[in-house]
Amino acid sequence: MADTISQKLELARLRERKARATTARLRRSLDQSNRRTRNQLKYTLGAATLALAESGKGEQFVVGLRRWLDHYLSRPEDRAVLRHTPFSLETPEVDHGSQ
Repeated sequence: MADTISQKLELARLRERKARATTARLRRSLDQSNRRTRNQLKYTLGAATLALAESGKGEQFVVGLRRWLDHYLSRPEDRAVLRHTPFSLETPEVDHGSQ
C-alpha cells in the first residue's frame, strides 16, 4: 500500500513538472510573440511617420516631432541617426513662432 501511494505521489510530481515546463515554454513563446508584435508596430509607425515627413504634407507634424526629439534625445549617437532625414536636429528651426 505504501508503494502505491509513493508511486502515485511520484507520478503526480512528474505531471506537475511537465505542466510547469509546458507553462514556462508557452510563456516564453508568448513573450517572444509580443516582442515581435511590438517591434513590428514600431517599424510600421516609424515608416509611416517618415513617409509622411518625406511627402511634405506633414510639415507641422515634422516640426513638432523634431522639437520633441530635440528635447528628449540626449545621446549623440541617437541624434546622429536622424542626420539626413526630415527629423535632423542639426538644422535650426526657422519658423519657430509662425503658423
